[in-house]
Amino acid sequence: MTSDLVAAAEGGGAENFLGPVAALVVAAAAIGYLCVRLRIVPIVGFLLAGVAIGPSALGLVERDTVEVAAEIGVILLLFTIGIEFSLDRLTRIRRLVVLGGSTQVVVTVVVCVLVLLPAGVTWRDGLFTGFLVALSSTAIVLKIVRDTGRVNTTSGQAAVAILIFQDLAVVVMVLVVPLLGADDPSALDLIGAVVRAVVVVAVVVVVARRIMPKLLERVARACSTEVFLLSVVAICMGTAFLTSLAGVSVSLGAFLAGLVVSESRHSEHALGEILPLQILFSATFFVSVGMLLDVDFVLANPLLVVAVVLAVLAVKVFATAVGVVVLRLGAGVVGSVALLIAQVGEFSFVLDQVGRDAGL
Repeated sequence: MTSDLVAAAEGGGAENFLGPVAALVVAAAAIGYLCVRLRIVPIVGFLLAGVAIGPSALGLVERDTVEVAAEIGVILLLFTIGIEFSLDRLTRIRRLVVLGGSTQVVVTVVVCVLVLLPAGVTWRDGLFTGFLVALSSTAIVLKIVRDTGRVNTTSGQAAVAILIFQDLAVVVMVLVVPLLGADDPSALDLIGAVVRAVVVVAVVVVVARRIMPKLLERVARACSTEVFLLSVVAICMGTAFLTSLAGVSVSLGAFLAGLVVSESRHSEHALGEILPLQILFSATFFVSVGMLLDVDFVLANPLLVVAVVLAVLAVKVFATAVGVVVLRLGAGVVGSVALLIAQVGEFSFVLDQVGRDAGL
């Protein structure tokens, strides 16, 4: 990408690159501002901005122009989410995470498979679709929970617990999905994928407890903001790359890197340094997601689109309600958490690409 930019500048074509980038940033800022004024989550504004400037609408920006920035955006987004999910926090709400989260994910996947099999969909594609539907947007839910002051409420903690389980479940999903696309996946292959996922998480926990706090302490003592920021970014990108070598997506690797940093007493400092970058690149990510929407298809098949959306919402609300009922948290909490978790999240876009590459 760098060589393309240099070539464009040398060839007098910088305007050709700057125009689309300017359109992207201006559209994201303008529509994001309107959403804030209307008290709508800014992420919705970024998605709408992507729809507006994408190839299906105004055609101001091609997706290839923002693809690299979008990949960096999702890495930084999930890294900051990982910093906020400390291992101590996971331990305190482990019952909510394990029982509520596992119930929600399993029920969602089972319902999707049972609904799709009679329609002629193979069990592999049905299972993969269940994975996609089961995941919710951590970024959106955390934003809503914070803005409404529900971080320490029962409903807020239950929602976060289910999201944590979903994020951890992606470790297994990312490893299992390529096997679903294989010609003849064996039970041994599936067990091996699960074992690999457990090993990756175990290594992250050991590094988080034993190595990372000491490393960040040394870097912080250098009293250099620039070096500290570079070190944090290096941890994020380096961990994402190393976990990708183990067969885990770079996005999930970034989330695990955030968990590693969260164990240091300098985690708040790290979050403060990385947040401005995360905001810029994650906005680019959500704009790029909005650009995927085929407006012509939506206009040509409005009833089908509405039916699918309602079906996904119904499945998610039902599965989440079952998960919260199992926790015995009360009817009011059931309704609140079910609606919070009803949407599909950013990890689903990442997992979707893994599935496409596997032929699902």
